[in-house]
Amino acid sequence: MGSIFNTAIAGIDAMKVMIDNTVNKINNPTGKNSGKRLVLENTVQDSNINTTVKVKEIYDNYNDFITEEKRKTDVQVQDEQTKIEQLLKLEDLLCEKSNIFNELINDLYRQIEKDIVLDKQNFFNENIQNKLSNIVDQIQDFDKKLKFLEKDIKKSVINQINKVNTLIDEIHNITIDIHYFPILKFSDRADSLIAKRDNLVDELNNLIGIKVVKDHDNYKLYLNNGIAVIDNYKKQNLIPLTSQSDDRYISIGYIDNNNKKVKKIEDMIPSATLGALLKFRKEELTNARNKIGQLTINFADSINSYHTIGYDMFGNIGRKIFNISCPEVISSSSNHSSPTISAKWFSTNNAKDTDYIVFFKNNNWTVTRLSDHTTVQPEIDKKNNNLLIAFDGITLSIQGENSDGDIYMIKPYSKTLEELQLLINKNELFAFSSTSDANYPNRNNAMIIDKFYQDALVDNKDTLDQAYQKFSQSIAHKCNALEEEIPFKRNMINILQNKKISMSNNIEEDYQDLNYQQECYLANVKVLQTAERIFNEIIERYS
Repeated sequence: MGSIFNTAIAGIDAMKVMIDNTVNKINNPTGKNSGKRLVLENTVQDSNINTTVKVKEIYDNYNDFITEEKRKTDVQVQDEQTKIEQLLKLEDLLCEKSNIFNELINDLYRQIEKDIVLDKQNFFNENIQNKLSNIVDQIQDFDKKLKFLEKDIKKSVINQINKVNTLIDEIHNITIDIHYFPILKFSDRADSLIAKRDNLVDELNNLIGIKVVKDHDNYKLYLNNGIAVIDNYKKQNLIPLTSQSDDRYISIGYIDNNNKKVKKIEDMIPSATLGALLKFRKEELTNARNKIGQLTINFADSINSYHTIGYDMFGNIGRKIFNISCPEVISSSSNHSSPTISAKWFSTNNAKDTDYIVFFKNNNWTVTRLSDHTTVQPEIDKKNNNLLIAFDGITLSIQGENSDGDIYMIKPYSKTLEELQLLINKNELFAFSSTSDANYPNRNNAMIIDKFYQDALVDNKDTLDQAYQKFSQSIAHKCNALEEEIPFKRNMINILQNKKISMSNNIEEDYQDLNYQQECYLANVKVLQTAERIFNEIIERYS
């Protein structure tokens, strides 16, 4: 905004000098060259330029600024509105499944206390078996509905990319039409074409956020610090990027015609409708999967860990109740080595709700949590070509040589919800005792298990229900914060919408020097007056 003000103020100062000079020439005909130097020093414009062109330039510069500011605000509104729509869907799912880590799990603990501890039954009866099965079913149903949200995002992104390409094609065609249109003969029709293009650019801006750069015959549309989707008479369409191994993966890219390669450009679309969808998929849905995955293994492994060290009525040691999937390891396509890689849990007590990047550089291994980009100091154990990297309860095993620059992504919970499985059969013996002496069994192990509902199993500070409620509330708070911001930004759009200014229709094609200078002066004044009214309206509305 400062540049617009400075231009207007400088224009006013220059016009004052020119007006004074012209009046002086009128009053003193013999001094016709006395003010020439002053004019040249105070304005870059030729004083004999056509008045209409000069005034239109002033107005166009101002209107372009207003349009740019409006489009920036439009992008923010579209971005936040899209986020709200998606957050509400996730919030609904979290509310629907809020009983898993509260009611359902507490019912299981109470049933174990009643049947195994108090009634001294020795096996997984039907009641306990049903409650275990119900928990597994509900967690797997959560996974199905979370996958539905992920696939819905993918479908929406593909649809939006199709709309983007249609708009790019239309803007490209109109830009060519404008270039070859006989503007001097049919100025009204040319204005109509330009207005139509502006409307299409508004639509495109709402989808991907763009920067308009125009200068004389040049007209370009850029992504955020990125490629030009319109470069005068050339265009660049976008393509959806999918994966054969993951039917929910979606990103966005384009085909670089110079080297005939597909390039990913998700970071060039950080906002607007498409940016919001991609960011929600990458952040909120990933965070939801990681949090529910963390709670699931905290719950399942806490029971496993005690049941596998307990003894049944015959003194036999217990076995795992749940099957828990191992973390997924993904090698970067840019890696120059191909060792055998795997990962497993060694301590779910230390599990964090995040994905990881493991990076090998200068003979050092770096582990980064993607949730907050903090660095973890791993424990390294290397024997011959076998390397073990331990961090946050996970052991990454790499067998074989590594090359400098190799990168691995660790996704601890990509399959946790889907592959959670009940291993115990109905009427199988319960490992309730802490001693193997069948003659003197106790119920100590079962008593520990049935109290897990009150233990801080998550990050060593929260119960399962507390951690779930905190995450659910964080989603609700994000949604509420965005809903509070949007009305202000929509009002900003309304203020800017009606603040464009136009030339008077009765300006003739040619003016005398004095009239020209006066019109330019008044045009600059009008810009400042309009800007002042905008700020006054904003202050009055929100002070």
